[in-house]
Amino acid sequence: MSLAVQPMTSPERREPDPAPLRLHLGVKADPIEYRFSYDWLFRILAEERVRFVQLGTFFEIYQLPDAFFLELRSKADDFGLRISSIFTAHRELGGFFRTEPGFVEVARRNFERLIEVGRLVGADSVGSNPGAVPRDQMGLKARGTRCYIDHMKGLMRHAGNCGVSFLGIEPMSCLAEPPTLPEEMREMAEELLDYHRLNPDSTSRVGYCLDVAHGYANRERVIIHDNLALMLAALPYTHELHLKNTDSLFNSTFGFTAEQRARGIVDISAIRALLLEKASLIPVPDLIGYLEIGGPKTGRDYTDHLLEEELRESIRHLREAFVQGPECNSAPAPWATPGPLTPLPTNAGPEWHSGPEHVRVRLAPSLMCADPCHLEEEVRRLEALGIELLHMDIMDAHFVPNMPLGLETLRRLRPKTALPFDVHLMVENNDFFIREMAEIGVEMLSIHAESSTHLDRLLAMIRDHRIRAGVALNPATPLSALEFVLDKLDFVLLMTVNPGYSGQALVPSTLAKIGDCRRMLDSRGLSIPIEVDGNVSFENIPKMVAAGAEILVAGTSSLFRPGGSLSRNHAESLRAIRTGLDLYEREKRSNTTALA
Repeated sequence: MSLAVQPMTSPERREPDPAPLRLHLGVKADPIEYRFSYDWLFRILAEERVRFVQLGTFFEIYQLPDAFFLELRSKADDFGLRISSIFTAHRELGGFFRTEPGFVEVARRNFERLIEVGRLVGADSVGSNPGAVPRDQMGLKARGTRCYIDHMKGLMRHAGNCGVSFLGIEPMSCLAEPPTLPEEMREMAEELLDYHRLNPDSTSRVGYCLDVAHGYANRERVIIHDNLALMLAALPYTHELHLKNTDSLFNSTFGFTAEQRARGIVDISAIRALLLEKASLIPVPDLIGYLEIGGPKTGRDYTDHLLEEELRESIRHLREAFVQGPECNSAPAPWATPGPLTPLPTNAGPEWHSGPEHVRVRLAPSLMCADPCHLEEEVRRLEALGIELLHMDIMDAHFVPNMPLGLETLRRLRPKTALPFDVHLMVENNDFFIREMAEIGVEMLSIHAESSTHLDRLLAMIRDHRIRAGVALNPATPLSALEFVLDKLDFVLLMTVNPGYSGQALVPSTLAKIGDCRRMLDSRGLSIPIEVDGNVSFENIPKMVAAGAEILVAGTSSLFRPGGSLSRNHAESLRAIRTGLDLYEREKRSNTTALA
């Protein structure tokens, strides 16, 4: 979801926004750095109903190739998440305040790359704290601030060219890291916003990523501005938040577990109330607050495992105290809870009607191409996409040299989903596996003509169990193998690669075989679907559909194609199907015209 953003204007020129402020919850990815994977974090966020991620920086981020970030974006998409922001986790872009040779150039080059990373992951905002003046050179603060602002203007142009909406700045808690004081915040923001107003079409906006735990205490430990006072000063320029807890001197930061709330000073309910009260000052209608915690001590066997508990407890508190709206009661991730098991009827009926007058194409995801370590989660995602059946390959390592899924996998998965199981047996002992499939409760079952001595009897056996029966044919097996069992078929499965492994190239002659099979079935008055399995790619789907295929076994060349998220691959598959249906209709009209 892309959040709408309104233009920023200075406080005295801002008109009150009649729309209510909408608060959203996100999490900054810092605490997993060098100890957990993004999969680990994304899974927790999805289960906890968090939808927004702020990507924290790490030392390699400026050198990694584009492919890493495109894959990360796809991974987030698969979990129903959006990388909506990037913000530095360290002070590695602070070179604008240094006088030594090379620091400014490195900071500028790395900031430009970070903006490009923002474009790759689809972030609305890319930000950092400006940097720090060396304590022994505080007289250079004005010079460093001027250097930073001048470079920010160029970076605003770069961000505009990259399609990044905001460059974010985080006001800090000490005078060595401007902006800190209210007047510093106002002066820096106004100069950069004036520059944007003069160049609205070629520059990004600038806004503050406001940390609700930042206050200012002087060297005598006297609180000059508490966190609420600094919040009020920054609100007219704020487009996102960092949510974290702190102590009475704004020294250490931590999360929102019950123990941390007892020793911290940040009251998230009060923060929420202040934001809603001052909503007319805030220049965006949607404000995301990102939980930003370091987590327990990194790199210790006795602490790393505590991070998950701290994250979950903090998220749950923030969802209740900060959001307190529709998101608070939003449904959990679609794969977090099993769907009801209501198996569909197995006898052929109207929903199977097929043939030249009515074409309905369905995708059957091949679970041998899914993540076997998180199979139930993968099924939940497929359910959320609207998938109608699941394709499962059972092999015995004899008929074909592979064994991707076992009987126990199907048995454990069956109670977890109501989606029909479309099982393709590539085995020698069909009798045994048919009985096992009936016990598990599958809805569709195809057996190979090449492995069936008594094909007619086996098809009757399948139907006796009220399972839809199909015959699978290898690429070199002629359609004549179906001739004397047509009356016992509910569908035909045509292999377009030699069976056994995913990722194979299409056998070219099989495209013509699909068309021949459709014509043979139509000539017998049989309205049963043709299923195709093997290299069902974005490129091949249109030709397969145009030839008469109606169930497409989708694997690594389409639905599970590397480099694309499941949702994007699904959308691309549907586009390919529509192209194939258009080709089918054009060919049908052409044939009708020729006959006339």
